[in-house]
Amino acid sequence: MTARAGFGELEKKQMPDSNMASAPITAPAMTSYAWYAIVLLFLANTLSYIDRMVLAVLVESIRVDIPMSDTQIGLLTGLAFALFYAVAGLAIGRLADIVSRKRLLVVSIAAWSMATAVSGAATSFAHMLLARLAVGTGEAGTIPSVHSLIADYCPFRARPIGYAIVGAGGPVGLAIGLAGGGYIADQYDWRMAFVVAGLLGIPVALLVAATLREPQRGVQESGSDAMVGSGYGETLRLLMARRSFPMLVMATATIAFVLYGVAQWVPAYLIRAYGLSTAEVGLYFGIAMGLGSAIGSLAGGILCSWLLKLDRSWLLRLPMLVALMLPPIYLAAFHVASLELALFLILLVNIIGALQFGAMPAAIHSVVPAGMRGTATSLFGLVSALLGIGLAPFAIGVMSDWLGGGDQSAASLRIALSIAVFMSLGTAAFLALARRTLEDDQRANGVAFG
Repeated sequence: MTARAGFGELEKKQMPDSNMASAPITAPAMTSYAWYAIVLLFLANTLSYIDRMVLAVLVESIRVDIPMSDTQIGLLTGLAFALFYAVAGLAIGRLADIVSRKRLLVVSIAAWSMATAVSGAATSFAHMLLARLAVGTGEAGTIPSVHSLIADYCPFRARPIGYAIVGAGGPVGLAIGLAGGGYIADQYDWRMAFVVAGLLGIPVALLVAATLREPQRGVQESGSDAMVGSGYGETLRLLMARRSFPMLVMATATIAFVLYGVAQWVPAYLIRAYGLSTAEVGLYFGIAMGLGSAIGSLAGGILCSWLLKLDRSWLLRLPMLVALMLPPIYLAAFHVASLELALFLILLVNIIGALQFGAMPAAIHSVVPAGMRGTATSLFGLVSALLGIGLAPFAIGVMSDWLGGGDQSAASLRIALSIAVFMSLGTAAFLALARRTLEDDQRANGVAFG
């Protein structure tokens, strides 16, 4: 099947017949090597979040050498990084559908690691900005490759666990980046923290190159591999025909706004509100968010896979419940006087927030043909990165500057963060819309529910 084939022909070939829709094939079971591959992809995701999040704990130290406003910090930690991450992801996501995902992942790890190390040599806001843009460009190849690989390693009911394990690499990397970055900055300086974070990529890239195998595309579905080689036009038309897909994309973006966009500012808030040092906030927040999210991700993956045996609707019902619970807990965390209670609430909100880490990507890739998963991942990554990772930190920084008159106070940042957390209500609304057509779209994709 070539990229020139018409959309109707592509859809017709990809769609299972009526008998297949009523009695889908039995997909291969998880193998021991598949579990190994999941752990290896977990390491790659952990590394990407170390390099992505180390900046959050270093901003107050960097400000001593390179004076910056909250708006500029919002650009560095969010919008500028996310813009290049998303734009580069469109091209790299396409590559993940037509070249070796393993090789693409190795190149991506090497590229973002070098860019992180170079961040330690920055002498101005412009230099730091360019370095962070390079990190975003390098990391853009991670998620399209990783998500596509997991979907081919895992059958339908195991995917929430697979995605949850790999997703747990995010909070683990966040904890290492914050705690380790804060410690190294206090013992040496912030420049050394960037260099060490970048050097961690070398052994991981070598391990992926030496041991990761490329699985057959579409092995877990019937007919999905027929979509390999389809262009952006065919991909967009098919994905829009799967009516749950755009709703799932927006749900992912809005919850990223809360879980990642807000998180970029929490270390700075804790420093301003409670007078913590860089090392203290790295350790405390790293544990509260990193450990909490890791626990929630793994527990949510196991819980979702078990719930799917009872009712497939739990694939979206679980994330809906999570989205509704986030605002009140986050609000409490930002308005208590006790540091200990604030940290406990941040731990709790991250345990709950991470329960959907396995369910959301499993839902998205259950309606996406195997030969389009890299491209599709880059498309929802574009929206999530711009809205969740990019716009959120920038918007919070602008609100904080406006509310505080530029004085960079804890009070103005508290109000800005309190407003931002309500974005998760939009997540629940988009998921409710996606539920209407999800199972029909899954059957059209030849998903093996058995």
